[in-house]
Amino acid sequence: MNEDQSPPEHPDDADRDDDSDRVTQTDAGQGVDTDESTLQDEGPGWMPAILAATLLMGIIGFIACGFTTWLLFQKRAELALRTIEASYIPQVEQSRLQPEEKRDVVDQLKEFAKGLERGDHEDWQAAAVMQRLVRLPVIQWGELRVVEAFLDREGTEEARAGLIELARLRRAVELGDVTSFDVEDVLKPVYKSDDSAAGRKLIDPLTSEAVADVINRAKLLSDRSDVSDDWSDDVSLAEIVRSEIEKGLTEGGF
Repeated sequence: MNEDQSPPEHPDDADRDDDSDRVTQTDAGQGVDTDESTLQDEGPGWMPAILAATLLMGIIGFIACGFTTWLLFQKRAELALRTIEASYIPQVEQSRLQPEEKRDVVDQLKEFAKGLERGDHEDWQAAAVMQRLVRLPVIQWGELRVVEAFLDREGTEEARAGLIELARLRRAVELGDVTSFDVEDVLKPVYKSDDSAAGRKLIDPLTSEAVADVINRAKLLSDRSDVSDDWSDDVSLAEIVRSEIEKGLTEGGF
């Protein structure tokens, strides 16, 4: 008999080992369950408070925005008066309009400003008039006069045709079909960038090529407005300003 051979294990010993393993696994499982329940017991944390604070700030912001809008709408006449006196009239006075034309336009604007100062106009009327005045190419009208003077000096047949196109363009403005933004686009070929408030000014001297491009653009706008091809009558800017102020006071804005 070999002495190195170990005696066979007793069946009860194997059962005890299995029971010990099961107990260990059960304890481990209970430990995991205990950790998970601990995490679950921590609750939602700060999330509800953050959501509530965000909602509250949104409500406050909405109320503040609404109040500011209401306040501005109540001050439209006052804002219009300040804009006319501090910005619009000075720009017209510094424009390239002809002296008499400039004086007539400024007179119309000052008369409207006096009405605002006296309280003759309601807030919606003030806002409507300002909307119409912003759309009028008042400053650009003077720049068109500079291009017109250049064509007068040229004196060619082509230049005379260009003068007719500028007259047609002014008629389109009178009809309300062309705005300041349109006329700025027409004048782009004779603009150059600078450091002024407008950010651009007329090139000096004007060139025939740039002016020809202006005339072509003006013709496109006049054709779009169905202005007669042979229209040559001059149009009064002061009359357009007066008409737009009256429409703003009676009909409102656009």
